[in-house]
Amino acid sequence: MRIRNFMIPLPEEQSRWDSKPIRMQRKILPRTAAGGVALLLASPTPAAAFLSLSRLVIPRSAAGRELLLGHIRLYATLPPEKLCSLAKDFISNKNAAGQGDTSLDPVFDMCSENIDLYGLTGDDVRPGFVSFFGKHQGLYHELIEEPEVVGTTAVQYSFVKKWTEEDGEEKVWKSIDPDKPRNKVERLEFDEEGMLEKVSVVEADAPFPLQ
Repeated sequence: MRIRNFMIPLPEEQSRWDSKPIRMQRKILPRTAAGGVALLLASPTPAAAFLSLSRLVIPRSAAGRELLLGHIRLYATLPPEKLCSLAKDFISNKNAAGQGDTSLDPVFDMCSENIDLYGLTGDDVRPGFVSFFGKHQGLYHELIEEPEVVGTTAVQYSFVKKWTEEDGEEKVWKSIDPDKPRNKVERLEFDEEGMLEKVSVVEADAPFPLQ
């Protein structure tokens, strides 16, 4: 595992850690998940040090990934169960709107004032999303795997979506499809109160959003 722009206090600077962390540049850092976690826990304030990661490359091994995610969940602002529940609520609300059972209002009710909804922001959010659903009749999402917590307030999942084009053609899009190839997930990022701040479709191995 490689860690870039990692901030951790040097011994002589520990007293100033809370107000002015020291950025380590071009120093030798652990290349394994276990080594990275050991470095984090060796810090005088491991939680603060952990959350000071400004960019992280996900470990390639399954064991390294799980070890890293375990520590992300440990310092999660929202409980993992809450994040996963919110993700399922988001999918359920989209599906209900896509099937014509309700409007998109329950989706918008989950959003914060500064929501970035698939690139839609500000005054473009509501009309843009309503228009998208209008062009994708019967839009329906199915989880491929259970949602996975990947940040202190973030969760992601792989999915399949189905809809009917305006000309009547039925479409299916898989976020993970070896034949394309495609390896994407939908990522939801929330504020500390559980309101959506950003919804996006990203590469499955995109850096985790640490806050």
